[in-house]
Amino acid sequence: MIVNACKTIAKTFCYSLIGLFLGMNWKILSFLLATCLLLTLVAFVTDKKDNPDFEAAREVIVMRQIAHRLLQYTGDSTSRVQTVKQISPYEFMIPFETGFTFKPDSLVHIIGEVITTHQLPPGYIVNVTECNTGQVIFGYAIMGTQQTDIVPCRGREQPVLRYCINIKFQEQKKNTNRLAYIAGISFIITGLFALAMLWYRKKNKITEPAVTTETAANTTAISVGTYQFYPEQLLLVLNEEKIVLTNKESKLLRIFAEHPNQIVDRTKLQKEVWEDEGVIVGRSLDVFISRLRKKLEKDVTVQLTTVHGKGYKLEINVNGV
Repeated sequence: MIVNACKTIAKTFCYSLIGLFLGMNWKILSFLLATCLLLTLVAFVTDKKDNPDFEAAREVIVMRQIAHRLLQYTGDSTSRVQTVKQISPYEFMIPFETGFTFKPDSLVHIIGEVITTHQLPPGYIVNVTECNTGQVIFGYAIMGTQQTDIVPCRGREQPVLRYCINIKFQEQKKNTNRLAYIAGISFIITGLFALAMLWYRKKNKITEPAVTTETAANTTAISVGTYQFYPEQLLLVLNEEKIVLTNKESKLLRIFAEHPNQIVDRTKLQKEVWEDEGVIVGRSLDVFISRLRKKLEKDVTVQLTTVHGKGYKLEINVNGV
């Protein structure tokens, strides 16, 4: 029962969206799609303008800032900040020229504060080694949350040695440009929308035949008020204006035109227009009636009205009142 209810809600939602989209002019929809694609292109082009060399240089400077802060912590105001070695795009080595001692908690706090302040990736691993031997004296991992962080040896003061600090970041070195996220989402939505429209147009055989006044004149037309209706060409003509119909719109209008000023039962419309598909959905009829009503609204003598609880009526006032 719950599954069926969910399916009904989903169908109603989808048909409501289709009704909303189809109620818009196709030229407007095309313009919106083109605008969306243009914004997507601009977003990706903008994102590609990021300078990786500049970012790498900035990260090296942040590493030097960490060295400076650690020397301040040890009370060393004379030693120089050594050259930071970039081992890989994601890994840095900070050497020190003199020995010092440190408490793990203070080291973790200083490095974390500098990295956070300068918006480097929040996930990284730090290994403190003895520079001469390469032996790891202390290490920890920051994974983004206190539950996943690994920081051993808290509170244990380390011996005075000449240390090197290795910091390795997760592979994603910088936050992805927010504009790229927007562009990606925009691109996906645009693609899905375009596919949906193509599928819908194909399913309902929406065509735009090149019908000239001459060919229309040679085809039997049905008068609907001041409109000339050409069922075979899926075409309505009002003076010189040509209004293209879908296959289902044409079928509906033909039924109404054969029964002017008469109530046509909903069941009859659904059966005759949708019987070939094997599935009849009431909301589909409402959508197409709404679309057909808009295409007939330029003639005030023609009204496609709803008769609640029964069906619809194509009212044609021949006196034009």
